[in-house]
Amino acid sequence: MNNLEIVILAAGKGTRMKSSIPKVLQPLGGKPIVEHVLDTAQTLIPKKIHLVVNDEIKNEFEHLKGKFNLIIQKKQLGTGDAIKAAVKSLEKNSNILVLYGDVPLMHLSTLKKIIKFKKDEINILCFNKEEQNDYGKVILGTNGLVNEVIEQKELKKNENFYLCNSGIFSIHSSLLTKLMPKINNKNIKKEYYLTDIFKMASNSDIKIKSVITSEKEVYGINDKKDLAMAENEFQENLRDKHLKAGVTMHDPSTVYLSEDTKIGKDVIIHPFVVIGKNVKILNGAEIYSFSHLEDCKIGKKTSIGPYARIRPGTQIIDHAKVGNFVEVKNSIIDTNSKINHLSYVGDSIIGKNVNVGAGTITCNYDGRAKYKTVIRDNAFIGSNSSLIAPLEIGKNAYIGSGSTITKKVKQDSLAVERSVQMEVKNWAKRKNKK
Repeated sequence: MNNLEIVILAAGKGTRMKSSIPKVLQPLGGKPIVEHVLDTAQTLIPKKIHLVVNDEIKNEFEHLKGKFNLIIQKKQLGTGDAIKAAVKSLEKNSNILVLYGDVPLMHLSTLKKIIKFKKDEINILCFNKEEQNDYGKVILGTNGLVNEVIEQKELKKNENFYLCNSGIFSIHSSLLTKLMPKINNKNIKKEYYLTDIFKMASNSDIKIKSVITSEKEVYGINDKKDLAMAENEFQENLRDKHLKAGVTMHDPSTVYLSEDTKIGKDVIIHPFVVIGKNVKILNGAEIYSFSHLEDCKIGKKTSIGPYARIRPGTQIIDHAKVGNFVEVKNSIIDTNSKINHLSYVGDSIIGKNVNVGAGTITCNYDGRAKYKTVIRDNAFIGSNSSLIAPLEIGKNAYIGSGSTITKKVKQDSLAVERSVQMEVKNWAKRKNKK
C-alpha cells in the first residue's frame, strides 16, 4: 500500500512492570519489545512510521534515528491523547494503521489483511475470549458491522461480551482527523479513549469491519508475567521456524534462541542450550547440552560443549572442538583445533590443529589492560598450563604440563617451567612416631 502511514503508540510508563527499564524497552528474544513492532511495521513498506513516546524515554531511540518520526506525548492522558499528538504529523491523503509498542507478536499476514479498506471504512482487529478479562469489548450490530467499542471498566456488571478489541485498527487520515477533536474524557478514568471514535463513526454511517485473529498474536505486555508469557510464545515461534528449516533439536522446549539467531543445515542442538544475540552457527555443527552462546560464530562441523560458554567476539572455525566446562571469549579458534575440557581462553588467536590440554588458562588481564595470546599451528599445550599474555607460542611448539609460560616460545621448541620436585625419604614414618 503506497500511501500507508503507521502510528505506533509507546508512551505508556508501564508502572505495572515494576522496573527501572521502561515497558517497551524490556527485552524479548534479545531485543526490546518496541523494536519487534518497528521491524514488523517496516516490512509493510509504509511512507512513514510515527512513534509516540513519553518525554522520559525519547533519548533511548537515538540509535534508530531515520527509521521513524519521533512524537512526544507530553502528558499520558490516554490513547486518544496519544493519537492527537500524532495527527498533525499525518499527511492529508494517507491510510493509517495504528499499532501498539507493547504488542510485539503481530504477524505480517494479519496486518496485510487489516490495511485493506476503502476511504470511508475502518477495520478493527479483534479476537474472541469467553473467560472474564479486562479487554475492551467490540459491540456488533445486526448487520455484522461494529457499532462501538466499550472499555471493560465502562460496562455494567451484568453485561458480558466475547469479542475483544486488540486496539489495532486502520483508518483513512481524513476520517481520523475529523473524528479526533470530538473525543472527550467524560469517563471513570478521566482519560481520552481512542475507542470512542468507533461509535462516532458508526453513528455517521461509516462501515466498521472486524478482522478476527488469535489472542496470542495481539497479546499485550503490561507486567513481568505478561513478558514471560510473550517470551514463551516468541520462543515457540523461533523454534518452529528453525525446525522447519532443517535444524535438529532433541528437546525444542528447552532450547532458547534470539530473534537474530542464524543456523545452517544439519545443525544438532541438544537440550538446555541458550543462544544469545548475534550468533551464527554454520552447517553440521553440534551444540551439546547446557552450553551458552552469545555474539559469536560457530563454524562448520564444530562441536561445542556440553557446559561450554562461548562469549562475545569469538569465532570457532570449521571442525574445531570446544568441550565441557570451557569458556572462550573474544578469540579465534582455527580449523581442527581442540580445547576439550576445563579451560579458559580469552583474547587469543589459536591456529590450526592446536591441542589445548585440560585446565589450561590464558591469563589475559593484569588488572589494568587486556593482552593477547597467540598460539601458532600444530602447537601442543600440556594440561594445567598458565599462559601469561602478551605471549606467542610458535608452530609445532610443545608446552609441558603444569607450566607457567611468560616468554615467547619459538617454533618446534619444548617449553617447561616447573619448580624442582622434592622428596623426603621416610617422612611418613617419622610423622607417625610423633
